[in-house]
Amino acid sequence: MVKIVLQKLGEIPEESERDILGIIQECYERLEPHGVEILDLFLFSDPSSMHGFYSRERSTLHVASEDLGESFIATHDAWRGTSRIGVCMSRMRGLPRLVQIGSLRHEVGHSVLHGSMEYYVFPISAPLIQAAKRFGLSKEYSFNLLYLISIAVKDFEVARLLSGKGYVDDQVAYSNHVLGTSNEDLDAWKLSKGNPASMSLCLVGRLKDTACLIALQPRLSEQSVADTLRGQLSYLPQPILDETLKTLKRFPEAMVGDTFQNVAATTKMFLEDLLQPLFVQSQGG
Repeated sequence: MVKIVLQKLGEIPEESERDILGIIQECYERLEPHGVEILDLFLFSDPSSMHGFYSRERSTLHVASEDLGESFIATHDAWRGTSRIGVCMSRMRGLPRLVQIGSLRHEVGHSVLHGSMEYYVFPISAPLIQAAKRFGLSKEYSFNLLYLISIAVKDFEVARLLSGKGYVDDQVAYSNHVLGTSNEDLDAWKLSKGNPASMSLCLVGRLKDTACLIALQPRLSEQSVADTLRGQLSYLPQPILDETLKTLKRFPEAMVGDTFQNVAATTKMFLEDLLQPLFVQSQGG
């Protein structure tokens, strides 16, 4: 039995608390055997309390992490050496039940697969170092690219684990929720036009968004997944859209080792298939 240490920040209804604890405990039981012995669970009443907490943690611990934007329902980290899950209760309440359940199980999956600090610090690989030198990419840019790729890989691994344990409907619902194209996605792509470095970051961000659904493909129709991906990425211009879809189709081929091998293989694939062609084209050859 996993020991769950609960901390509440703000007013949390007892019924909601019991519901979340029940979902998490059941998931840990189904995912056995695993090495998780203790989980710190934070329930935040609203986005501001959640955002403030993680901002302070990032600053104190000097960790690289996404800023928790408006879409975050729940998150997992191991910044202090053991797994922690944070849940924004007000956002959770506004979502369909299957998405709620799917998001909680997704974070439990991360705690099982990625529950130590080593999964949050990845070395910059030789191909990425070479690409950075060739195209004049900063160290900060390289880290940002690697960070987004690592999230895509870890999300793929979690969705594959959960679907293999029979969690399919809720993971499909969660994956479709994450994949939904936002105004932020559209605005970021418009602003990146003509800048291959910015365009590459936009594309790797969408790789992150698509990872869970791609991992579920063996449980679904390959055509339905392909149609969903094409629909959500239809704002991309045709040549880039086609190349992106080809890369997404190849994504599972890179996911055959441990997490660190998978991140290295996915980074190489992304550089060769998407980033390098964008830079070469922009340079006129």
